[in-house]
Amino acid sequence: MAERGFHKRGFITFLTLMSFLIMTVTGIVLYFAPQGRIAYWVDWRFWGINKIDWGSIHTISCFLFVIVGIYHLVYNWKALVNYISNKVSGGFRLKKEFGIALVISLVVILGSMYQVPGIKQVLDFSEYAKTLWVKSKEYDPPIAHAEQLSLKNFAKKMNIDLAPATAELNKNGVKVANPDDSLSKIAQDNRTSPVNLYILIKKFEAVSPGVQKASYTAEMVDERFAGKGMGKKKLAEVCTEIGLDLNQAKERLAKSQVPAGDEETLHDL
Repeated sequence: MAERGFHKRGFITFLTLMSFLIMTVTGIVLYFAPQGRIAYWVDWRFWGINKIDWGSIHTISCFLFVIVGIYHLVYNWKALVNYISNKVSGGFRLKKEFGIALVISLVVILGSMYQVPGIKQVLDFSEYAKTLWVKSKEYDPPIAHAEQLSLKNFAKKMNIDLAPATAELNKNGVKVANPDDSLSKIAQDNRTSPVNLYILIKKFEAVSPGVQKASYTAEMVDERFAGKGMGKKKLAEVCTEIGLDLNQAKERLAKSQVPAGDEETLHDL
């Protein structure tokens, strides 16, 4: 029996199906995956794949789907042109179907932009699901992009004595080749996560004399809270975190003509 030649149409069909399935699976995973600052800090993985790789797979599968779609368009160009010309000459009979499809597409686009009811709940549930990965306060990085900082720089920012911290890491089997290496690299070399390194050395964190709670400047606020997802936290949660009385915070906001409720996030305010 003669060997069959390569079937382009069948190949494209299978490739379209597979790229669609990959997009679907990665999209679902990213819908529930924790925020980047959490994922990188705890070295979050699903099926052994970290968030960066899940995002990369999703992006490339989308490109593949687009490329396959363009190939479909080129390969069936004549048939498509003939179909359109026949519909134009014979009158377009799918006006209602086209109109409904267009309206739904616009609703999805504009609804996502303006957070309309229904679509907002879908997005809110994703945000809620992402918070479920935070099992303790340590899972929230104390500094924006903390995993990218060198151990030396991180210790300085967190007011941790580097010498005993390094000794503690070595004592627990974490080899630190160079304190100038990032927490992410040290964690990767020792098959652990940046948050586990922080948990080991957190006890050496000295209380900074710092400034009084009521005297934060804009620069101090940015240095302490940037990248910690404060905008998604409720006012009560933020007050608890910084040790500020909730009623006092509401009074200050009210004086600035910003009415605040217990369940509102800083972003909503």
